[in-house]
Amino acid sequence: MTDWHRPAGTDGDIRLVRTNLAAARLDPRDCPTGRSSQLRPMLIADPEPAELPEKLQDFTLKVMMDALDLIEHGRRGLDEVIEELRRTNGTFGLYRRRVAHPVLVDWSIAAVRSYVAARAVDQRARQVAGLPVTFPVRDTWAVGADPGTVDALGADTYEMTAWGRRYAALDGSVRDLWLLSFGAAKDDRPESEKATAAFVAARGRPAKVGWRKRSAPVPAGTLHPGRVTPPQRVRVIEFGCGDGIHRDLLDWGRDEVQRRFSDAGRPALRQAIGGTRVLAGSSCVDCKALSGCETLPRTPGLIGIAPPEPRRARRSLSVTDLRAYRDCPAKYHATRQLKIRSTRPESAEVRRGRVVDSVLNQRHGAAPYRSCDGIPGPVDSSSWGADGIHLTGPEAVDGAAMLEQHGYVCPLDGLGQGEEVRVQHQVTCYDRELDLILIATPDVLYTRRGGWMWRETKTASRYLYEGEPLMARYPQLALGVLMLAAGALDGDLSRSRVELELLHTDDVTFEELDPSRPGTVDKAREVIATLAQPWAHDQNYPATPGRPCVTCEALDWCHAGTAYLAEKQKESV
Repeated sequence: MTDWHRPAGTDGDIRLVRTNLAAARLDPRDCPTGRSSQLRPMLIADPEPAELPEKLQDFTLKVMMDALDLIEHGRRGLDEVIEELRRTNGTFGLYRRRVAHPVLVDWSIAAVRSYVAARAVDQRARQVAGLPVTFPVRDTWAVGADPGTVDALGADTYEMTAWGRRYAALDGSVRDLWLLSFGAAKDDRPESEKATAAFVAARGRPAKVGWRKRSAPVPAGTLHPGRVTPPQRVRVIEFGCGDGIHRDLLDWGRDEVQRRFSDAGRPALRQAIGGTRVLAGSSCVDCKALSGCETLPRTPGLIGIAPPEPRRARRSLSVTDLRAYRDCPAKYHATRQLKIRSTRPESAEVRRGRVVDSVLNQRHGAAPYRSCDGIPGPVDSSSWGADGIHLTGPEAVDGAAMLEQHGYVCPLDGLGQGEEVRVQHQVTCYDRELDLILIATPDVLYTRRGGWMWRETKTASRYLYEGEPLMARYPQLALGVLMLAAGALDGDLSRSRVELELLHTDDVTFEELDPSRPGTVDKAREVIATLAQPWAHDQNYPATPGRPCVTCEALDWCHAGTAYLAEKQKESV
């Protein structure tokens, strides 16, 4: 580890370090400085942001976890808790608790029922196998020690936690930690995360984890002996709240837990704790050091809207957010804020687009960079795939044809040596007046003779019609124009362009926009402002049923949407 110093824009105490599973995950999209700052709970932003009231619950699992606490620790019946959840909109009558959106209420009810059923199945299987059953544990498991001397990172106390549902056998021989995913049960958690989860489950002692203070161990004398006995075995179980599936991620003995943590968990946590590099992106929203960050570009007035009244807590905004909100405010809240989406299979068109994007990303990200022109397509154009998706039949043939069309307009064709290529690079800037982090992720960013070229590539089922407003149809082009014009990327603006590549099965459409032209910038700002102004002020996110309901990923939990489609079905009969 290297020395770690309090970042500019922060204040407070850095002597307490408390890690979690997100830290062990080492998501490459996260800012290392932001992440290491979050792991120091007594460190605060300077100035501290005002606490601004939000109407709706935006912590997706909060309602579900509260309901399970009542069932597992409050000894309440499932149906009784579900009825209270629905009646109180997820607040359970607690003061100053945010209400849940109707979609979140229905999602939480389905998730609670599925979870209780999954736990029952798991425990019956253990009984049949003659293995110890486990019982709910209320207190957090925390690994830590009393404060020692201050080290090179400025810390004297290190704690480890792992958020989830906790269970232990009465004799203490087994501990279970259930990890929850919003959608389908995950099978790709990193080894570092799994090892850390197992280590906390194996070594953690019951504790009261305080906000901005050190954890307080629960006195051993107040606990059943099985709650403080180190377990012989640890299980970590994955549960998908969206599909109701559960699976064992690991079932390890104490020695294997220690070995795995030493090999994978500890190195990852050390890297997370000592991170000092700065990377602007979506993690800027919660960053304590934002006010002192010199990496994040400031772009006041970028999208041309008035600040909402009352003021809102810091948020991020992308064109994907705006398109979802345009379809339906409830869809935006459910899929973009709460991240709850159906696990139903995607349409053939969406699958094809994902595969084509994945192949192009791999090609463009290769070093040294080279044009796609002349790169062979799939060996069998009727059966191929990428990124875990396999295409067959017409969707495979169409995808292969689109890859071939891309070769005619590949952005790397003829690109000179020494130019820079960034694939799926997140461009981020900050509007302080709106307290808004603006994010865009073009397919390819590359330099050409001093300017930045911003390429958006889309697979298309129809052609542009003559006179169709380009930026209104593809708002990501408008945001690209605004970001380049505002200087979010260094470079010669007069040589910079925003490019659109539409791939068809038998042709390719190519358009470009000049961000140095004031008229183009004005049109771009009008497009984004029209979409963003109603979004900025909305705190209720009502459902607005219509054609987007057909493909909405939150439809399973939306009464308004399902009723609308049922009525349309009746009309068509």
